[in-house]
Amino acid sequence: MSRFLPAVLTLSALLSGCSSQPGTVHTQVLHRATGSWEGTPYTRYPEGQPVLSLVKVSIPAHTTLDWHCHQALNLGYLAEGELEVETTDGERTRLIAGDTLAELVDEVHRGKTMRQAATVMVFHAANEDLAFSTPQGQCPRRQPADEGPLETLLDDIEHRLANAEFVALHKWDKTQPVQDSKRERQILNDVRNNAWRYGLPGERAASFFADQIEAHKMVQYSFLNQWHSQGQAPDTPRRDLQHELRPELDALQARLLKGLASLPNESRVDCNQRLATSINERALPQLMKHALIRATGQLCD
Repeated sequence: MSRFLPAVLTLSALLSGCSSQPGTVHTQVLHRATGSWEGTPYTRYPEGQPVLSLVKVSIPAHTTLDWHCHQALNLGYLAEGELEVETTDGERTRLIAGDTLAELVDEVHRGKTMRQAATVMVFHAANEDLAFSTPQGQCPRRQPADEGPLETLLDDIEHRLANAEFVALHKWDKTQPVQDSKRERQILNDVRNNAWRYGLPGERAASFFADQIEAHKMVQYSFLNQWHSQGQAPDTPRRDLQHELRPELDALQARLLKGLASLPNESRVDCNQRLATSINERALPQLMKHALIRATGQLCD
């Protein structure tokens, strides 16, 4: 037994904080937050069995991450490089090595690097059912108390349009045309056949979705034109068309039909006025605003 005594004493000294070389222990709280970086308060931890994770995220230079959200609490520390975080509303914050960030919850955002690669250490407080990151199309959508059916529908149209950049990247990589008439006919037939489930006339639903398709292609053509003029597409991480993008678009189809059916019955003049005001008040890049206008071209008919 005596031969184990030195090891036991050494472990005891470490656990009790003793040291053969006295020194001062310094403690620094790097970040303490009751809300995310853009000011939204945190309300609660996720229910269920707690799971704590420390995740190291390495992002190459000149990389834009996919739009995504976090459904749990995250606190990030930028160990190396520079990183910009932006929301779909256009809010941005920029970090340099040593900065910390209280992440958004349930709000769609993405990060991007410039000339330097970035290494982020993220503390993740979740439960066994919540992933570290959720793709945009699967994110729960925040609904302010005063948000009406029109705003809800416009939010979902925006989410669908946000996928157009990734579809365009797929078609750039595969040298495929934007126009896919067979796929379009399939979508419109499906919408027409399922419109009755939402109390919608088949042609009303099909006309609305024809506008969604044209607006989506408008965004794709704009990105492709930009990349052709530059001679290259960005190094944005790709998303699989068949297994990621199309399932998200299919899930949005049901939400869009439900939103279309929930619009109030009002005159075309009143509807057009409310629609124009809602679109103009949205903080969107010009391309996305024009695409939103195209996607709602027959909404008030």
